[in-house]
Amino acid sequence: MPDYRQFKDQYHCRMATTALDRIRNETVTSLKTRFADVFSPGLGRCTKTKAKLVLKPDATPIYRQRRPVPFASQSAVNAEIDRLLKEGVLSAVDHSNWAAPIVVVKKSNGTTRTCADFSTGLNDALMMHQHPLPTAEEVFTKLNGGQLFSQIDLADAYLQVEVDENSKELLTVNTHRGLFQYNRLTFGVKFAPGIFQQIIDSMIAGLTGVAAYFDDIIVTGRTVDEHRQNLEAVFKRISDYGFRVRIDKCNFLMQEIRYLGDIIDKDGRRPDPSKVKAITEMPPPKDLAQLRSFLRMINYYGAFILQMRQIRAPLDALLKKNAPFNWSEDCQKAFDKAKDVLASPLLLTHFGPNLELIVAADASEYGIGAVILHRFADGIEKAISHASRSLTATEKRYGQIENEGLALVYAVRKFHRYLFGRSFTLLTDHKPLVTIFGNKKGLPTYTANRLLRWSLILQGYDSRLNTGRRQTSDKPMRCPDL
Repeated sequence: MPDYRQFKDQYHCRMATTALDRIRNETVTSLKTRFADVFSPGLGRCTKTKAKLVLKPDATPIYRQRRPVPFASQSAVNAEIDRLLKEGVLSAVDHSNWAAPIVVVKKSNGTTRTCADFSTGLNDALMMHQHPLPTAEEVFTKLNGGQLFSQIDLADAYLQVEVDENSKELLTVNTHRGLFQYNRLTFGVKFAPGIFQQIIDSMIAGLTGVAAYFDDIIVTGRTVDEHRQNLEAVFKRISDYGFRVRIDKCNFLMQEIRYLGDIIDKDGRRPDPSKVKAITEMPPPKDLAQLRSFLRMINYYGAFILQMRQIRAPLDALLKKNAPFNWSEDCQKAFDKAKDVLASPLLLTHFGPNLELIVAADASEYGIGAVILHRFADGIEKAISHASRSLTATEKRYGQIENEGLALVYAVRKFHRYLFGRSFTLLTDHKPLVTIFGNKKGLPTYTANRLLRWSLILQGYDSRLNTGRRQTSDKPMRCPDL
């Protein structure tokens, strides 16, 4: 007999999807009509500022000879030069004190990209640009409460930013067709990412439900109406700045999107299955180079996995100086365990600045681990991020109480940006630490010096130290309410 409740849920989900498709189409049509300039073909031009490259005081011009272009790539390179000349990105010049060769890079889709190789001299001659690049963690903290998500991609983003007159000669390229100067910012310039991010940060400053990583802008909202309002606010800024977008690379009002290597939805973020599959299908490494490659790949997902360092401990042991590469049974178990954990359902909830915070820490003979969580109104706790590291040789000689204390200090330091200025609960499964770190009447006189120092660190946070267990939940995803 069919399950009526399951049928009802599927019916409502289909209805919600149909309604969402209608709203999405209406939204895109409205944006195209109101911001026709943003969707126009061709390159935009940033009207608010120009990029400025500053040379070091002792810099001297460096002129590099052209490199031969492979015969099979010449037509593609010529077409790209012609396009950039037509768009005003390049200008032909007869003389320059600076010049860099071009390099042809084959992309994953089989096409080629023509880039300037400024690593041959210019990059080392430039003064550092100080604007910081955002971390993925900083971007994800802005998505709390979002039900649907939109992505906006700027077309040839760097090329939409003009450079000032004094910078143009620095951006000269030496090609098989002669010398050309870039009039716009381009890939290959060492500090172009920071320059461009500074412009984007200025563009979206003060907007709610909006974050950006270079030219990849993400928009969300607590309701569909709020989401659409946020989209309109972003597109107005894009229009004011003179930028244009690639509609074929934009997504609007999606239940989930791929962003910065993860899958994002209203419940949080999880690893992209396509990227995880590449790891889980890897054979056991045959040498240190292959092992390091595997460890680099799984290290990216450390935020998703509690005690990642403990899991990989036998593998890390192979990296020690003068250690023989002996792939033991323990190594194989650790290798399989890491892949199994990655293949399991992993989810990190979105950080909410007004939600209750809990931090739990633990220690083992191999390492220390920590997790920061939100406790929701129903009492369920969901992880925001995990962290772990191996114990040093000295730390392995600590007593149990010291390692458990070390784990607490590691936790608050690792999650400092979430915790500082907030009230939160700090959990440990080692009761003696509550007497030492949680004593509001002062530290016991017999406390060891190391624990005293750590206690002073913890006193800088508004925490309540308790012993206890976590409550977690892995609820299935549902269609959003429209």
